[in-house]
Amino acid sequence: MDIQEIRELGSELLGKIDSKNEKIMTWKQWLSKYRFQPEYQDDPYAWLTDVLALKSVDSGNYGVGSILINAEGKVIVMGHNLVYSPYFRSDLHGEMVVVNRFEKEHPEITTLEGYTLYTSLESCPMCLIRLISSGINRILYAAADSIAGMANSIDLLPPLWKDLSGRQVFSRARCTEELSNAATEIMLINAEELLEILRKRAELGS
Repeated sequence: MDIQEIRELGSELLGKIDSKNEKIMTWKQWLSKYRFQPEYQDDPYAWLTDVLALKSVDSGNYGVGSILINAEGKVIVMGHNLVYSPYFRSDLHGEMVVVNRFEKEHPEITTLEGYTLYTSLESCPMCLIRLISSGINRILYAAADSIAGMANSIDLLPPLWKDLSGRQVFSRARCTEELSNAATEIMLINAEELLEILRKRAELGS
């Protein structure tokens, strides 16, 4: 997949965003105008995850977007967080949505060697275990998550998961700081509001 195709995918998604939220529309404009930097090889893919993250916020969900690409660089699956809307599903983080769709649509594929999952934000513990189980070769994130991210703490996992992750790469994508900052800022648009929902659910369950 060439850069123009990625641009078209993202532009189509951005064209569907029409929000009264000023922050969402400001980031829509910024992403629409952003130009890929050729010295950063992951720029187009990181940009697309940011676009999906913004779409996620616009749909009432946490701002994380993810994509899966094959060895030829073709985008196979796109997705974003679906925990809060259209109804509450605690497992549907962005990475989960993408892996769920891929595994459902391609049961004949038994190895994900050569595949790469890009995500706008560093994976949480739940998603990290799922990604290790999936066998996806490389997991690259646009922005680190100092609050909930786990990809930088694989050494803290139980021995089984550390061993299984040995053939995988978990790393920050080679994208511009601008795209990395965008991923964080888009996530923060509604993060506190949604986290409050989780806190209230936890209180009701205790």
